[in-house]
Amino acid sequence: MSFSYGSENRWYDQFFEKGKAINAAEFVCANALVVGEHHGALAVTVMAAGAVKVAADKTFKLTLQGSDTEDGPFADIPGAPEVTITGTTSTGTSFADGDILCKLVLPDTKRYVKIKVTSDTTSSGTVDVVLSYLAR
Repeated sequence: MSFSYGSENRWYDQFFEKGKAINAAEFVCANALVVGEHHGALAVTVMAAGAVKVAADKTFKLTLQGSDTEDGPFADIPGAPEVTITGTTSTGTSFADGDILCKLVLPDTKRYVKIKVTSDTTSSGTVDVVLSYLAR
């Protein structure tokens, strides 16, 4: 991995989920990652793994779940930031392989975090959900 101006900085193999299909009403990414007490230095990045389409007038929403232990239980974090992408009215919104769909800066949270995605069964494609570092 090389680092250059404008490139995406992420930690090696820090995936919340890799190659996850978005054509489900809701899912929670498989992996819990340690992120607590990072003082605003981390973000969640969702990248297209192949062609991705958010269907017309449908949404793709990213929210956070937290836990004090790796095995949970995980619950939605009240007041945590979230990101919503809405497909354009007539055609939907398309992303090419490698495009970034969204990025969510993590607040200080519980020690472990999982990512919950609310989508729609008419959306298509797969995404990689990764932990990224915000250079300061």
